[in-house]
Amino acid sequence: MMARKNLHLFIQSCVLLSAAHAFLAPIQHGRAAVSRHLEASSQQLRSEQYLNDEQLSFCKAYLNEHHQSDMLLPFIQAFTDVGTTFMRKNLWLANSYSILDANVTDITSHSILMDVSIQEGGKMKVEQVEVPLDSEPVEGMAKKYKNLPQIDPICLDGSMPIDNFVRRVNRLCNIVKAYAATGKMIQMGVQLGGRGVGRLRDDMYLNQVPHNRFVRKYFYDMAAEAALKAAVLCSDHKISNRMKMTVMFPEMNPSMDSYRIGTLLELARSIAIKLAEQNLRVRVCVQGSMGVGIFTGVPKQLNGVYTLLQRMDWESEPGEENEGMVGDYINFGFVGKEHVVNAAVPGDAAGTKQDDVFLILCPQNMVGLESSIVGPLSEMVDAAGDRPVILLNPDLADKVSSQGQRELLMMGNFIRSVVQLLILRSFHVLGTESIRGRQQRLDFANSFETIFQFQNIYFSGTSYFPILGSVVKLGPTEPWVAHQRRDLADNGGEVYLPVYSSETQPESDILMGTFSR
Repeated sequence: MMARKNLHLFIQSCVLLSAAHAFLAPIQHGRAAVSRHLEASSQQLRSEQYLNDEQLSFCKAYLNEHHQSDMLLPFIQAFTDVGTTFMRKNLWLANSYSILDANVTDITSHSILMDVSIQEGGKMKVEQVEVPLDSEPVEGMAKKYKNLPQIDPICLDGSMPIDNFVRRVNRLCNIVKAYAATGKMIQMGVQLGGRGVGRLRDDMYLNQVPHNRFVRKYFYDMAAEAALKAAVLCSDHKISNRMKMTVMFPEMNPSMDSYRIGTLLELARSIAIKLAEQNLRVRVCVQGSMGVGIFTGVPKQLNGVYTLLQRMDWESEPGEENEGMVGDYINFGFVGKEHVVNAAVPGDAAGTKQDDVFLILCPQNMVGLESSIVGPLSEMVDAAGDRPVILLNPDLADKVSSQGQRELLMMGNFIRSVVQLLILRSFHVLGTESIRGRQQRLDFANSFETIFQFQNIYFSGTSYFPILGSVVKLGPTEPWVAHQRRDLADNGGEVYLPVYSSETQPESDILMGTFSR
């Protein structure tokens, strides 16, 4: 009897254990699933992190310690609802609403998160606010802070997260007029492992001429890379085919006695070969003789350049590095639509192939409308269609002729009076046409986008010594960066320190305000 009872209790226990296991199994399975989900979410969060831990920690500490007054507090006023409230409440009673402090707590790919200390009516409170990295001034702040266009997505594609952050923050800095902070942000990006946006090498010693060969090659390589990248972007229809490059270190500046024609030719050769190595056919063009009668000629800067281009060593002979390149992938010509070679050339038995890129050296106007390069150049650009046209060191500004003034001085008083009367009667028509023509030439000159620029800045005056700094744009998608040149102690060399950055060419007053004396 006792054995039967024990067997019954054993069977009940087994049933209860089985039921308990059946009840707990889904819970345990759910816990495992939740654990796996949390682990996966954590891994996904780490993979989607904008800045790495070191960069995030440094950025937060640096901004909180050094840029409270010039960046963080203006950002809150200009780009958050706190700024709207600040404007509205202080409109009737000044200092009734104050923003005392801001502390960056996080940085994401979309915004900067901050804890803001606010004093209102004798009471203190802390609010968490979000400043989007692509902000525009909020209502009530548009008059105080002028909005700037958003950064072109092409300029941010493929950039490192720290460079992406620095560039978007610098746009906000320019809106709130924190100009000096933009240079510090560029320096921070370089320090935190960025790609070195806007960075220049040290110890170039550009005041010493002739320049060292490695300095020339440094500029040749940068300019050639910029031209190639621009050609690729143009082929993808991401930028305009009208481009210009301004390379004005001392040996390239025709207004200085250090100007060296060989440096211009070597630069043109480096750019042309870089493009030709990518199977692009390049036509290197030089401005031909212009003018009327005895006033025919070419600019002094271009005198003999066309002949020198063909005679210089391109290493294109049999057995050399660029064998067969000249005559096939690199050709020469003048400025004008008749020098644009298309795929089909009637009566050409040699099978001339279409030019892919046009590199035009130093196109510039001379004195007198008859010597304007704009006409032939615009016709050439139209004939090129959507193919890249790159102007190297152009000078398309109008140069007014003094020929008319000399002729008036030779006239008698009576004839001069008649001429002045005729001019007065026809002023409206002729003046309007002249203004319209000048504006068209200016519009044409401004239609070329800068894809590369290096230009030195000098102290005011006529002297080109010493060099104060430089303004650069090192590629078609790069920002503009201004540098101040500084000598290291004990003749330790020189450095170019970034002091300002923007998406457009810096204005002179802003630029000089960022340079320390």
